[in-house]
Amino acid sequence: MRSPTVRGRVLSVCLCAAALAGSTACGGGAPVAPMAAPEPATAPLDSSAARRPKIKPRTRPQPATAVARKPVRMPTPVHKPAPVRCDSAALERAVTTEHAHWPLAIALARRSGNPDVAEQAAAALVTEAARLKLDPSLLGAVLLIENTPLNPSAVSSQGALGLMQVMPVHRGNYGCAPDLVNIADNICHGARILKHMVRRTKSVPLALKRYNGCVRGRNTPRCYRYPNRVLRTASRLRREILLIAADSSIGYEEALASVPRARRSSRPQLVMTEDSVGTEVLAPMRCASFFGCLRHRWTVGY
Repeated sequence: MRSPTVRGRVLSVCLCAAALAGSTACGGGAPVAPMAAPEPATAPLDSSAARRPKIKPRTRPQPATAVARKPVRMPTPVHKPAPVRCDSAALERAVTTEHAHWPLAIALARRSGNPDVAEQAAAALVTEAARLKLDPSLLGAVLLIENTPLNPSAVSSQGALGLMQVMPVHRGNYGCAPDLVNIADNICHGARILKHMVRRTKSVPLALKRYNGCVRGRNTPRCYRYPNRVLRTASRLRREILLIAADSSIGYEEALASVPRARRSSRPQLVMTEDSVGTEVLAPMRCASFFGCLRHRWTVGY
């Protein structure tokens, strides 16, 4: 006896052979449709995944093209002119070349109240400044600090003489005439001594200290202030020179003559001051010591 499995296989083979024999015997028939492939089994959906909300991609908002925007006009930038820097020393040299000593003479006369001596001193200062390549305002500032009233016969407590307070030890040196009371000769000595100090020290402030005798010894009290005083006065004097040269409303000779004159005493008197300045004042003579007064009485004729 055969097993049911074997009998089933034999029966299926016989049916297939009978079907093939029938289709060939009938001479054709409807073609047998191919068997569809079985669909793959899908896994059951997870309930937690179904509950999750779907994340939408972010989109940038697009500008509305329907509304036409008016073009915005930007204000045109206003370009300010750059400040022009000029060399005041070069302007002073140009003014001195064109107008000679007159602007400096008027400035000295206004500060001293002595227009007669101011004109002669300004002419000598401009000449020495051009020869020594120094600024006329610098030499004029030294003259004003040393001798503000512009007294040619002034004598300091240390024995310095004249407008620029030259010590007698320098008399006749530097190619100048030995008369220290003369305006031009005294300015010649003072200007060339200052130029010699500038060449040695390579510094104007240090040269001014040496001119005042403030390096090795303290011959004058508070002498360390001397360079700042001279440079500050030189800056103001230069500004006055440029303003006087720019003002063409009045002639130089008329402007010099219109300067009010200061009162002067009949004879020079000595006063001990902070700097080595011999000035003509109305006070009695005061010296640093008794021997100093005797020395000045022997060397200076009143």
